[in-house]
Amino acid sequence: MKIIGIIQARTGSKRLKNKVLLKLGDRCILEILLERLKKSKKLDDIIVATTIKKEDNAIVELCNSLGVNVFRGSEKDVLDRFYNASKFYSGDVIVRITGDNPLTSIELIDKQVEYLLKNNFDYVSTKNIILGLSSEVFTFDALEKAWKNAKEKYQREHVTPYIYENPNLFKVFYLEPPEYLKREGIRLTIDTIKDFKLYLELQKHFDLINVDIRQIIDFLDKNPQIKNINSNVRQKSYREVEE
Repeated sequence: MKIIGIIQARTGSKRLKNKVLLKLGDRCILEILLERLKKSKKLDDIIVATTIKKEDNAIVELCNSLGVNVFRGSEKDVLDRFYNASKFYSGDVIVRITGDNPLTSIELIDKQVEYLLKNNFDYVSTKNIILGLSSEVFTFDALEKAWKNAKEKYQREHVTPYIYENPNLFKVFYLEPPEYLKREGIRLTIDTIKDFKLYLELQKHFDLINVDIRQIIDFLDKNPQIKNINSNVRQKSYREVEE
């Protein structure tokens, strides 16, 4: 049983170009995420899945310099990219992580993997938590079925909708999140320049590789002027696709 974390990352985001390579202190966003993921007790391997586009050579070069496995695939059909990366690296269970969420909860990753394995679920995630901390866990078999059957553009771009939209075909489960993560008004994903500015403020006060999420939440509660930097950013629906 091989459990792999796959980080989807590219430089061509429309709202914030090169975002995963932007520096927070002496490390870029993707590097901070990679270092944090090393703390997981469940992941056997971590792979960065980027695109075949020339502009993403920089991501490949970074991964090579860090000794991190990398896979290149379709830019728009991210489901195909995940399927082929999982197949190439022989993943039985896959954790989907996005490169613009450097503070992805390691606690939740490990709990979700545990629940999936103990209960023979096909898919496990956690709803209603601070944006930027979530991940998804699913079996290779579920991924393969989605890869074969998903037809809609958003299902191909966002990887997992075909799975969780079909609970009659898959055993789908959502963990109850810890109370401290059930917060509205805090946004910790990096999708726009305002999101990045908030992280620049956090970086002044914390070691982002080792900080506990509770410290971040407490800090933002005590500093609403920082918390509100990105409060008016519109979060896109998972059914939206980039043309």
